[in-house]
Amino acid sequence: MAPRRPSSAVAAALAAAGAGSIGLWYQLFRRPLPKTRGRVRVNGLDDSLTIERDERGVARIEARTAHDLCFAQGFAQAQDRLWQLEFYRRVGTGRLSEFAGRDGLQVDRLMRTLGLRRFADKEVDLISEHDTAVLSAYAAGVNAAIESAPALPLEHQLLRIEPEPWTIQDSLVVRKIIALGFSTNMETELFRAELVAKVGAEKAARLEPQYPHGSPLVMDPGVAWSGDALDLVEQIAEVREAIGWSLEPAGSNNWAVSGERSVTGMPLLAGDPHITTSMPDTWYTIEASTPELELRGGSMPGFPGLVIGHTRHVAWSFTNVMADVQDLFVERIRGGDGGPEYEFQGEWRPVTVHREEIAIRGAATERLEVRETHHGPVVTDVLGASAGQPLALSWTAIREPVVNSTGIDVGALRSGQELVDAFRDYTIPCMNMVWADDSGNIGYKLVGKIPIRRGGCPDLPKPGWTGEYEWEGYVPYDELPEMTNPPGGVLVTANNRIAPDDYPHHITSEYLDGYRAARIEQLLSERDKHSLADFERIQLDLLSIPGEQTAHRLARLRPAGQREVRAIERLKSWDHRLDPDTIAGTIYAAFTAHFARAVSEAVIGDPDYAERWRSRSQLGFTPMVSSPWRFQARLIELWDEGDSELIGSRSWDDLALQALASALDELEQRYGSDPSGWTWGRVHGVKFTHPLGEGDTRASRVLDRLLSRRLPAGGSQETVCQVGFVPHAGDYTGRWAPSYRLLADLGNPERSRWQHMTGQSGQPSSPHYDDLLNDWHAGRSYEFGQPAADTLRLDPA
Repeated sequence: MAPRRPSSAVAAALAAAGAGSIGLWYQLFRRPLPKTRGRVRVNGLDDSLTIERDERGVARIEARTAHDLCFAQGFAQAQDRLWQLEFYRRVGTGRLSEFAGRDGLQVDRLMRTLGLRRFADKEVDLISEHDTAVLSAYAAGVNAAIESAPALPLEHQLLRIEPEPWTIQDSLVVRKIIALGFSTNMETELFRAELVAKVGAEKAARLEPQYPHGSPLVMDPGVAWSGDALDLVEQIAEVREAIGWSLEPAGSNNWAVSGERSVTGMPLLAGDPHITTSMPDTWYTIEASTPELELRGGSMPGFPGLVIGHTRHVAWSFTNVMADVQDLFVERIRGGDGGPEYEFQGEWRPVTVHREEIAIRGAATERLEVRETHHGPVVTDVLGASAGQPLALSWTAIREPVVNSTGIDVGALRSGQELVDAFRDYTIPCMNMVWADDSGNIGYKLVGKIPIRRGGCPDLPKPGWTGEYEWEGYVPYDELPEMTNPPGGVLVTANNRIAPDDYPHHITSEYLDGYRAARIEQLLSERDKHSLADFERIQLDLLSIPGEQTAHRLARLRPAGQREVRAIERLKSWDHRLDPDTIAGTIYAAFTAHFARAVSEAVIGDPDYAERWRSRSQLGFTPMVSSPWRFQARLIELWDEGDSELIGSRSWDDLALQALASALDELEQRYGSDPSGWTWGRVHGVKFTHPLGEGDTRASRVLDRLLSRRLPAGGSQETVCQVGFVPHAGDYTGRWAPSYRLLADLGNPERSRWQHMTGQSGQPSSPHYDDLLNDWHAGRSYEFGQPAADTLRLDPA
């Protein structure tokens, strides 16, 4: 199902505007471009400062105080990304329907239910004075840019919305949206419950390699949730896709080598978070300094400071832990004299009811009641799942305040250990932090809040009324995994398993397969010493380890048809790289999707149910069938085991040949009978979608051509250069990819390099809207500290 976007409002605006006026073109596209030269007087500064921009639009801020640095970052980001800020704010506060009409209602209902803004309003009183000062300065900068803008961005004009003043709460909400994008446990608990209910515990354990042995599978009779898990998952998936933070942004790479493994004699570090591709992308490169601070790297619009980057003394990057920070609790709720009540440990407690009003363009205001227990909001109400017991969501992002000043404070740190200490109070999302410093050290630390649970049942919906599965605080920071200067001088993370079996705390059951980590370690082992150029080549690597394994297994088969014989011959001579020109790689990718579907149908035994499962499993890494990425390694293992009873007393090789034939049928139907048209860059590629370019209306199609971009990229989820896709209904288009590439030289920071996907600006007529795309595709990065092309001075009013 295509995500529903604010297309009707855009269509009305385009129709009202008429066609082709030069004056209209100037108003929509030229006037909104920000002033980047000269002087501007603004309220809220301690002193004068400068914002230089280099030839790629990278803002270089020179200020005298941290307050002014945060102000300038907010000012620069609002100049370049005001629509993105507006969109994030309205998504997180549940206010899309105000301009999108009923198309935005599903997102608004979920966000009002999760209560990100409700918690942010409380959080303002919970965060430190330092956090308040940092966020206030940033907000003042955003608002100063709005006031000084010559015209609002194209999207504001088309949708006819005026930006409201930015607030501290808006920044807090944006941080929680990002945490939502990296949190997947709610959906996976539902998938597991549904799978176990359908095929039984034994088959579920065979099919799902990450399923925790020894944990309850469906609970005791009468405890398991009785609703429709797939229906609820479908609703969540639609909402995630609509806001541009579906589950695809789950993967990333980072690694570091010590000076002994570096040609410079000092540590080197590489990082490339993999996030959903969009226009504009989610990153904004900044360079910023005061007499006490130095920051270079990737920031995100909505809050101040760096997310990953480099200071005078230390560099760091993150990958997603895939941490289990969400739990669903089955609640027993009844009506009471004073309102609804829920059971907990033999007592009946009042249900908190929040009454929300959602304004809808072109329709009457919708009134929404959100029920909440001490576990969290009841999510089944709003998502329209089929009848069943209510499910309440516990999630760290709506329990714990966000720490906001760390991304600024890192600019004064002098060592990796100080960096680790600075993240002690960090909450969401949980991340694998790899760091290196100019004293010659490298290290790893898991940062973020991971719940400690009673009952040992982290991976399924659990009874909320017994008290047996409550959260009991968080894993102490000093007990979270950590390593400094490991033997061999190499650290690698790529969403792979973190701790050994004897680690005393549950981190997650959602680790990925480890293919990228294995390939990175393999490439690092090929030479004793590395350079940044070596690291850049590793980031661009397209070799598929499971592609090689699958090709070897198919090569031993003897198909009857000549078409299948020719396909296998291509696979025999394939170099196992998923580059844009490969045809064999396309055959492998299509086969993998079809083989996973065939196995799921055979194991489940009900074709109608299996089809329903696949049609609703559009969640990136999470599904094991329509997008089999967590399932891929297990799929190959099961093929080798050859247990025919698991798949209905059939031959695994016969099932593989059937899947190969089905994959070739699909490629012929979609791309023609000539395999020369099946290149991976054509079939796969990657699309950078603008929020107004999604949908089926004529206006959205026009805006998609105008505002979105596409490239014939290679790669897949298992390659180091990860360009992942959700192969649902034959769509192999890349949806997430390396969104920011950091290459840090701790011996000479001037040689450190960066790159992100699209461009610094979100203004479609800016030269910096998409000027990074071709270099991103080619893997060309840029050194920090480039000469200024424009200089803007901000003076106190």
